[in-house]
Amino acid sequence: MKDIMKRDNLKALAYQDKRITSLKKQLIFYKEITETVREPFIILSKDLFVVSANRAFYKKFKVTKSETEGRRMYELGENQWDSPELRELLEHILPKKRMLKDHEITLDFPLLGRKTMLLNARQVDSMELILLAVEDITAQKLLKLNSDNITINLIKQRDQLQKLNDAKDEFILLASHQLRTPATVVKQYVGMLTQGYAGEVTEEQVKMLDLAYKSNERQLEIIEDLIRVAKVDAGVVYLRMSSYDIGEQIESAVEQQSELFKSRGQTITYSPPEDRVYVIGDSRLMLMVIENILDNAGKYSKVGSHVVVNIEQNSIYTAVSIQDNGVGIRKADIKKLFGKFSRINNPLTASVKGTGLGLYWAKKILDLHDGTIEVTSVINKGSTFTIKTPLKENE
Repeated sequence: MKDIMKRDNLKALAYQDKRITSLKKQLIFYKEITETVREPFIILSKDLFVVSANRAFYKKFKVTKSETEGRRMYELGENQWDSPELRELLEHILPKKRMLKDHEITLDFPLLGRKTMLLNARQVDSMELILLAVEDITAQKLLKLNSDNITINLIKQRDQLQKLNDAKDEFILLASHQLRTPATVVKQYVGMLTQGYAGEVTEEQVKMLDLAYKSNERQLEIIEDLIRVAKVDAGVVYLRMSSYDIGEQIESAVEQQSELFKSRGQTITYSPPEDRVYVIGDSRLMLMVIENILDNAGKYSKVGSHVVVNIEQNSIYTAVSIQDNGVGIRKADIKKLFGKFSRINNPLTASVKGTGLGLYWAKKILDLHDGTIEVTSVINKGSTFTIKTPLKENE
C-alpha cells in the first residue's frame, strides 16, 4: 500500500514539474509577445498577481518593475487600480466569459490624473494566466466629447440661422406683396394721365410721366424678383410637370424678345432641329429661366452683337445653349454669378439695371428639375450658358 502511495506521489510531482516547466515556457513566450505590443500589457496569475508587464505599461503608468511584479493588481501604485468596477470585471465577468472585449473604465492616478482606459483580457493555459491589454483612450474620449459639444453648438447655431433666414424670407415675401398692390395702382394712374384721361397734358408733362412710368415699371420688376426668390427659398415653389415641345418654347421666347434685341441694335437667331424635342418639366418656369438668360445675353453685349440659341438632346439629357459675343465673364467671377444679390463688375454693369437675383432664381428652378446650368466665357469675346435637364423615363 505504501508503495502504491509513493508511486502516486511521484507521478503527481512529476506532473507538477512538467506543468511548471510548461508554464515557464509559455510565460517566456507571452513575455516576448507583449514586449512587441505598443500598448500597455500585463500578465496576471489566476489570483490576479502581476507576473509580468511590458515596457509600455511601466512607461505609461510611471512605475518600475520592482514596484509591479509579484503584487496584486489592486495594490499597484497607491491602490489606484482597486476599484469596484475593475474587481467586477476581473473577478466575476472574466471567469465566466474567459475574455473581456473593449470594457471601458475610468481611474484616478496621482501622477497622471483621471484616465479612461479600454480593457481587453483573455484567460490562457487552463485559466492559470490572464493576458490583459490596457489602452488609454482619454484623449479620444475628450476629443469626442469636444466634437459632440461643437456639433451640438453648430446645430443650435444652424437652427437659429435657419429661423432668422425663414423670418427674413417671410418678411420679404410679405413686404413684396404689400408693395406690389400700390405700385400697380400707381402704374395704372400714371398711364391714364399720360393718355389724357384727366385732361390734356403738355409735352413736358408727358416726359415727366414717362419717367415716372418707367421708374414704376422698374419697381414692379424688383418686387416680382423679390417675390420669386422668397418663394423658392421658402420651398413653396411647386412644379407643374408636363411633357412639352421645348423647341416651340424657345421660338416663343425668341419672338417675345426680338423687338427688345432690335431696339438694342442686336440680333438673335435660333435654328430649330428637324424633329420635335420633347421634355418633361414645368414649362412656365422653364420659359422664365430661358427668357432670363436671353435677356442677360443682350444686356451684357454691345450694339451690333449677335446671340445664338441651340438645342441638343441625347439619351441622358436635353441641353439648351445660349451663346453671345458680349463682354464676357472672368473665370474667378463665374462662381459668383448664381449668388443672391450678386452682380459682376464689367464695362456694362453701370448701364444695366438689375437686382442680382435673376440667375440665383434660375439656378434654384433648375435644381428643382434636377438640372444644371454651365457657363463658359472669354473676356471680350462672349459667354455661353448651357441649361441641361435630365431625360425622364416616360419621355
